[in-house]
Amino acid sequence: MEGKGVIKGVEPKASGLERVRFFCQIAEEKKVTDIVVLYVGPATPITDYFVIGTCENTIHLDAVCDEMERRTKKELSEVARRSGTAESRWVLLDADSVIVHLFTSDLREFYDLEGLWGMAERWRFEEGQLVPAEAVPS
Repeated sequence: MEGKGVIKGVEPKASGLERVRFFCQIAEEKKVTDIVVLYVGPATPITDYFVIGTCENTIHLDAVCDEMERRTKKELSEVARRSGTAESRWVLLDADSVIVHLFTSDLREFYDLEGLWGMAERWRFEEGQLVPAEAVPS
């Protein structure tokens, strides 16, 4: 299932880590900054991974969410369920094994999900690669 707009190696019903890379790649393409991945699976039954990123403003936030929803439907034949609006400055996209949290910088700092989930294994997404990152000390 490769073709224009399809990420190589990502098939429908992709594994959690494939989904992480899928959403991180879209975020990076859309200029989302400070992309962090947390492996929260051992701590919660609701999902395995959080992808967290910062958008410049509400217009940027809405555009990134629209693109993620569109490409999830087109490339994974699934629906990413959106909670929140760009005006709230925090939008969550639920794709089962991955939940994407997109914030404006002020709300990301205020809610500090990385600190809240400080025990989680974490990576940064930089230049198309997942790079191990240090955990936040508790």
